[in-house]
Amino acid sequence: MKAVITELPDVGITVISRWVFNCYVIHDGGDGRALVVDPGMRSTARLAASMVTDRPCVAVATHGHVDHVGGMPTMRASGADVVLPTRIRDYVAGETPRSPGLREVASIAPVLRDQPVSIPALVDVARSGRECGYDGRGVRFPGGADHWIGDGDEVPGAPAWQVIQTPGHTDDSTALWNPSAGVLLSGDAVLSVGGRAWFTPELVDADLAAATEQRLRPMPVRYLLPGHGRAVVGADVMTHARSPQDRPRRR
Repeated sequence: MKAVITELPDVGITVISRWVFNCYVIHDGGDGRALVVDPGMRSTARLAASMVTDRPCVAVATHGHVDHVGGMPTMRASGADVVLPTRIRDYVAGETPRSPGLREVASIAPVLRDQPVSIPALVDVARSGRECGYDGRGVRFPGGADHWIGDGDEVPGAPAWQVIQTPGHTDDSTALWNPSAGVLLSGDAVLSVGGRAWFTPELVDADLAAATEQRLRPMPVRYLLPGHGRAVVGADVMTHARSPQDRPRRR
């Protein structure tokens, strides 16, 4: 399955998707630099890098799962600065990251079924993740990060974007928010299925996830760009978002 390219010209963002795995290219993060968010595969990272060869680039991960950072070494090799959530420093130093188990992964089956399944995309994620990310095999972040980001920070090189910590799915989960454009890059804190936002039930900590939902739900989001699932665009995106306890019906 080839990558599906979706342009969002009103906000200057290109979406690169293979099955449910999304990478976002923000062509100007606020000072002329490009911003590539969640390059989870080498193939999508190469494609993203090819789109921004005419300007400096910053590559950011919303969290350290391999399907979000597998292409980071490719981005670094292309000359991009690598930006990671601060909690990943603790993992590199020896802390064991918490990750959802198979039962929790199964809870997002409606998202996985909402788009045509791609086995080659899964294979690409698995191969790319051998280089970078954390999973059951360990913690791998070669070269660390050029910059570490935490709650309330601006994204380095992309001053239009603010960092919001969104723990629950993982402890290092992070979202990126552009208040002037109303764009939320939610990572895996908020997914989408059937054209509607869904606060993920794939969790390591339900209490932290509830706090994340309480924080994000009032936000005036007009473009929700999730880690998995299609973009959701419109007024009151978060007002109409499903909670983790809701289960979308199979289509």
